[in-house]
Amino acid sequence: MNLSLGVFDIFAYSVPGSLYLVLLLYVLDRASWIDLGQVGDLNSTVLIAGGIIASYLLGHLTYAPRRFLGRRMPQWLGQGRDARAEFLDRFPGARSMAFVRVDQALVFAAIEVKAPDSAVEISRLRASGIALRNAGIAMLLSAGVAVVELVASHERGFAAFAVAAFLAGFVGATRAGHELSRWAALKTLEVAFWLPGIEAELATRSPAPPQPPPAPSGTS
Repeated sequence: MNLSLGVFDIFAYSVPGSLYLVLLLYVLDRASWIDLGQVGDLNSTVLIAGGIIASYLLGHLTYAPRRFLGRRMPQWLGQGRDARAEFLDRFPGARSMAFVRVDQALVFAAIEVKAPDSAVEISRLRASGIALRNAGIAMLLSAGVAVVELVASHERGFAAFAVAAFLAGFVGATRAGHELSRWAALKTLEVAFWLPGIEAELATRSPAPPQPPPAPSGTS
C-alpha cells in the first residue's frame, strides 16, 4: 500500500504540479523578478529536491481551485455518462445489490481490504484522471499567458501557435481525465460485483432505510 500511495501522489499531484511550476518560473522570468540564467549555478541536488517538493506542493494547492473550476466547465467537457448507470445497463441483476446503493468510497475501501491488487489498479486510474484534469487547468493558464505574449511580444506567430496548442491540450486533457475517472468508478463497481465477500459485508452493515414518522394521534 505504501507503493500505491506513492504512485497516487506522483500522478495526482507532482506531475501536474510540475507544469504549474514551469509556468510560474516562466512568468517570473518574463517579469524580470528572477533570472533563470543563474539557476545553472546552483547545486543540482538542491534544484532537483526543490523542484520535486515545489511540484508536489503546487499540485496540492491547485487541487481545490481545479475542482471549483471543474464544476463550472461546459457539459461537453464533462465526464459523460454516469458510471453507475452504465454498470447497471451491463449488469441489470445488480440493481438490488448493496454495493450499488452505498457510497463508492466505502466500496473502494472494501476492495482495498479484499483485493489489494485491484485497488492498486483503480488507484492508478483515479490518479491519472486527477492528474490530467489538473494538467488541463495548467494548459488553460498557459494559453492565457500565450495570449499576453501574442499581444505584447514580437514573436506573434509562435505565440499564436502556442495559444492554439495549449487550448487543444486543455480540451484533450480535461476530457481524457474525466474518461479515466469514469473508468475508475466503473472498475470499482465491476470488481465489487465479482467479490461476493464485499456484497455480504455491505448487505449486513448497510443501515436500514428510515421509517416514516408515526401519524399524529387524533387524525384519520
